Amino acid sequence: MLASASEKFQEAAALALFNWGNVHMCAARKAMDGGRDPPVEEGGPPGAAIATCDKFDEVVDRLSQAEARYKDALDVKPDFHDASIALAQRRYERARLLCAAAGLSGASASTSGSTDTQKATEAEAEFDAACADFTAVLAALPEEPAKETKIETIEEKKEEKKEEEEKTEEEKTEDEKTEKGDKDKPAPAEDEPVPEEPSMKAQVLVMWGNTLFEHSQMRARLGSEWRSLLDDAVVKFKDAGCAQADIDQALMVHRGVRQEVAK
Repeated sequence: MLASASEKFQEAAALALFNWGNVHMCAARKAMDGGRDPPVEEGGPPGAAIATCDKFDEVVDRLSQAEARYKDALDVKPDFHDASIALAQRRYERARLLCAAAGLSGASASTSGSTDTQKATEAEAEFDAACADFTAVLAALPEEPAKETKIETIEEKKEEKKEEEEKTEEEKTEDEKTEKGDKDKPAPAEDEPVPEEPSMKAQVLVMWGNTLFEHSQMRARLGSEWRSLLDDAVVKFKDAGCAQADIDQALMVHRGVRQEVAK
């Protein structure tokens, strides 16, 4: 019992540090938020999310504090996978900030001609590092239990049919009476199916896909090869089980794709 209590307190302490880091991460995102790119055409869907660097130092400080808390959580509980995932996500957020600082975020970026090559290089390295972290995280995740599916055999079906046929006339009459009584009652509302919570592996794949997606957008702004990164992002989204309609919507707002459509 003492060992079990110790383990639970260890997890609670790691979770508290992790959530503390999340506060800083959310504050960093809030300080970076710049809305979305305008639609390609009137009435069309808005573009990709825009990061700004107006509060660069504040965002850097918040991301550093988040990193420290996540590392503290791992010091307390080394197999706390949520913290490892958050550290990789922090790299992604920092890469977005560096993109903005390089002049590669927002509607005017493509025509400003004032790209900061050093910040762009740092962003490129940070995107690559985030992908490497996601690879390591996936390798460290425990195997997910296989979903149990009941396969009804022919013998089971025959047995059920036999039991149904053996039902006596008296039982059937009672059932008919019950059914008649139930008809007089209002029909109960059908329970709506509860959407299944995505697995930790699926969540990591989506984050990894988002990182590749944003990296490819930066490449498109720089005039570099971006299609392969976007293709890899789509593979990650599909492996995560994302709906095709959501993937298609993401492709519609991709800056490289939008440039091709405009041309």
